[in-house]
Amino acid sequence: MDFSRKLLSTLTGSQDTEPARSAEDATAFSEESIEALRSSISNPNIATATMKENMLRLIYGDMMGLDVQFGAIYALQLAQSGQKVSEKRAGYLACYLLLHEGNELNIMLVNTLQKDLTSSNYHHVVVALVTLCNMTLPDILPSMVSHVLVALTHTHESVRKRALIALRNFYSQQPNLIVPHLDQIRESLFDPEPSVMSAALGFFSLAVKDHSQEMKALVPALVRILQQVIEGKLPKGYSYHGTPAPWIQIRCLQIMAQLGQQDLSASTVMTPVVMAAFHKARNGVDAAFGILFEIIRTLNRFHPEIVLTLCQFKDKSRNPLLIIPKFATSSNQILKYLGISMLCQVHPNAWSDAWWNDSLLAAVVDALESRDTTIQRRALELLYRMLTLENSENIIDRLVHAFFQGQDENREQEPQELFGNDHRRVVREGPVSYREKILGQILDAAERFGTSEEKYLDLMVDLLGRGGSIVTMQTAERIMLVLEKGAKSPAMNVVHLRMLAVQKALAYLSAQDYKAATPALAYFLFWVLGEYGQETEEVSMVSIMEALGHSLLTNQDPSTQALVLTALTKTALKTAPNAVPATIRGVVAGQVLNLHSAKCISGCNMPMHLDVQQRAQEFLMIAELIS
Repeated sequence: MDFSRKLLSTLTGSQDTEPARSAEDATAFSEESIEALRSSISNPNIATATMKENMLRLIYGDMMGLDVQFGAIYALQLAQSGQKVSEKRAGYLACYLLLHEGNELNIMLVNTLQKDLTSSNYHHVVVALVTLCNMTLPDILPSMVSHVLVALTHTHESVRKRALIALRNFYSQQPNLIVPHLDQIRESLFDPEPSVMSAALGFFSLAVKDHSQEMKALVPALVRILQQVIEGKLPKGYSYHGTPAPWIQIRCLQIMAQLGQQDLSASTVMTPVVMAAFHKARNGVDAAFGILFEIIRTLNRFHPEIVLTLCQFKDKSRNPLLIIPKFATSSNQILKYLGISMLCQVHPNAWSDAWWNDSLLAAVVDALESRDTTIQRRALELLYRMLTLENSENIIDRLVHAFFQGQDENREQEPQELFGNDHRRVVREGPVSYREKILGQILDAAERFGTSEEKYLDLMVDLLGRGGSIVTMQTAERIMLVLEKGAKSPAMNVVHLRMLAVQKALAYLSAQDYKAATPALAYFLFWVLGEYGQETEEVSMVSIMEALGHSLLTNQDPSTQALVLTALTKTALKTAPNAVPATIRGVVAGQVLNLHSAKCISGCNMPMHLDVQQRAQEFLMIAELIS
């Protein structure tokens, strides 16, 4: 593999050979190497062993970002003609990397895979199935389903196991291809080989998430499998530190949890074997702790009557929840995290004084001050689940502290704010972050358990003003919805909430430099004035319009001016005839409209200025109509 060593030293600068002295040298060497590979790979008399080495070089070149598409046809040829497993594997791997959806060579790959799937040599069948386990070409999968289903009945367990893994891959991409064959796949749960049965559990752990109602027939099979594992009927090689087949147990429990949701009959059938697994694992170590966690989670996802019945017992052998304090109060940080996580799985209705004692509560409080952030976050999640009207202020303060504490620790890239005709949308991608989760909990807790309108509004303005990139226009809209429909907390009155919101918005605009306000806060403030300015008798509509007019003069940002003009238009519609001050109309016509008309003529950010120009014209038309 002399070629590979030279290429590696060039691209990584390793010291085993003389590295390239410049980027140009590295590029020239790469091009020279690719040309040598192209010449070697196109030799009609090349041996398959040499072709395999060329495939490995081809794969290496693709990893380095080089254009090696010329090798796709030769990869197919090696997959077809290779006699050794290693040769076929190299050919299939190169095909997987080089062929893409719509490629004309895909039909040849289909033919090659079908040929190997029907081969009498089970090694060839396994190689084809391993390729399908990672296949992501949607135009190939439909033609492979029938052949993979046939492989489920193959005499060799390696073939059956990989067939199930391939079907799981197919299901994750195109579920409709596999759903009609679920009954046939279910037979694999009764396979005498534990590896095949485990692969079947892996498939159903994915499929049950979307088809739990159709899979109730799995309950007897799962009970039987879990019972066999607990009784030690699987080979010793599946045990881990004295715990029988822990991963199979966890898979069974996860599927059971899905099947038992809101189904008392299925939950009742599965509970005895889950309790048997609990008795087996409660004195174990290592992997047994993971099983105990999964048991707690499974029981709490069953029909609520199950866990409510179990939590009435004061005997540890009959109430699995009594094991939680053992973990939550442990000095071992990993076990403490596990215990706090267990508490988060238990529904508050099942909390009992029998195990929720002072020592456990002290452990949760200590976890909030832990230097381990994972434990701290779990404790915060638990606090959120403990919310009531009586303790809401302390818990919300904790959540707010955690939200702002994480602001400096997790600097995130500011998302692009889109104003104009779609000024409320924010470009955000990726999974929900920890701070986004905390923000959602704060908003929910404040709405459901807020103790006063003033504290609620102060908190919302603070979040919108200092929350950073996590606080978006959607956050402001969620708060607006509370003002529109009313809070769920019995301590807050929606009419009083709106009146206070108007007063605070006016106070904010007059007392602070609102130009420094975030887009979300500005959006909220001007929306409140435009929507509910008439709700308070302490401030006249003319005063509100004058404050909005002052905002137009002091802020030249087009996005902010668009919000102000919308608020002005709403306010004008709610005033008495001839009540729109001439000064406001003069500001809008003389400065805002003319300025943005000139900007549109110059072509500077035309869509934004056109939007402001249109809103200004709409305001002037309405002001003229009501005068």
